[in-house]
Amino acid sequence: MLARTCGLPLVISRCTNNFGPNQYVEKFIPLFITNALEDKPLPLYGDGRHVRDWIYVEDHCAAIDFLILRGQPCETYNIAGGNEVENIEIARRICKHLGKTESLIQFVKDRPSHDRRYSLDASKLASLGWKPQRDFPNALDATIDWYVNNPGWWQKIKGGEFQKYYETQYGKRL
Repeated sequence: MLARTCGLPLVISRCTNNFGPNQYVEKFIPLFITNALEDKPLPLYGDGRHVRDWIYVEDHCAAIDFLILRGQPCETYNIAGGNEVENIEIARRICKHLGKTESLIQFVKDRPSHDRRYSLDASKLASLGWKPQRDFPNALDATIDWYVNNPGWWQKIKGGEFQKYYETQYGKRL
């Protein structure tokens, strides 16, 4: 290992799904927020019951900073938000927050071998005294509000090349 061979204080981290402002619009949460703002379908894979553990991006950054200061060299730490939520619940929360009808949610054919649940045990990191500071509902609301207040940022991304990607991913499914 490079850390042992070169004497570098390397710490490895693995993290659950991140969300927050400025996240590229192909990702689940920003895609659903921006599609809802445009009254476009929210393409939800399968039955929508896939579970993900979510962490707000600022908490992920804080965990990395914490590990730089307190992590043990040559150790691996899982970073998790402790927010296991079904995708359908997130889609519903987005619709509710934006005052949109849940009829925007459209179930689409699932991807082959799509994992039903992503989650990590972050107890090793917690044993050092770290925990996320943002609770999921409030962080999700803040993220939604960021996209509402920054249409110039995401609208230019959703044109051009993104449209080709979107059509490839969802065109036949919708």
